Amino acid sequence: MAALVSGVSQERLQQWKEKASDCIDEAKDNLYALSKDIWRCAELAYEEKQSHDRLVRFFTDEQGWAVESHYKLETAFRATWGPVGGKEGDVVVNVGLLCEYDALPSIGHACGHNLIAEVGAASALGLKGVLESISDCPVRIKVTVLGTPAEEDGGGKIDMILAGAFEGMDVVFMAHPSQEDTPYLPHVAVQDLTVKYHGKASHAAGYPWEGINALDAAVLAYNNLSSAPAGQIPRPTPEIIPLR
Repeated sequence: MAALVSGVSQERLQQWKEKASDCIDEAKDNLYALSKDIWRCAELAYEEKQSHDRLVRFFTDEQGWAVESHYKLETAFRATWGPVGGKEGDVVVNVGLLCEYDALPSIGHACGHNLIAEVGAASALGLKGVLESISDCPVRIKVTVLGTPAEEDGGGKIDMILAGAFEGMDVVFMAHPSQEDTPYLPHVAVQDLTVKYHGKASHAAGYPWEGINALDAAVLAYNNLSSAPAGQIPRPTPEIIPLR
């Protein structure tokens, strides 16, 4: 991908962005209908049959996409387009885009997975349109859309990784609804950490200085972490949020 934009003028990059936007705007009614249909069904993890079928139908109706329903998982799918550009025999850069579409119990699509599906589909159409407009693309590029079920519960992407669904993909993108527009979020995962504090026994009256109080160490660690609000820890240092 670096070879694609290397030496490209800002003017041409802007033209590509505008082309992607135009392609998305042309499909806005279909994209909006896709999002609304997924929002209405609000299916739970591994049960997203209607949402799966709706997305499969969306890409099947779009020209040029090869669609595989029930890909690796019952409610997962894959849609591919290309490769285009470069020369026959060149290494293919496989660009991935993800669609999520499972809902939450009782509150439906409160996490906006219908929008994630819409954005994934829109990005695919926009990228396809740009690549079709580049007559001298030096890189051979393929676009792959993966429908990834069960994000809210069960770890659908983990199942798909283990099943080999991501093999051969060079870079993968997805978007998530947020209160702000940003191309990058520093929080990509939560890692549990278990810390054990070990003390040292001593005679409280005769040799108190020989002792180590494990509880004091735990309390001091908590107080220091708690006194440093998450927003004050400079990025990219991982943010540590004590559980209360």
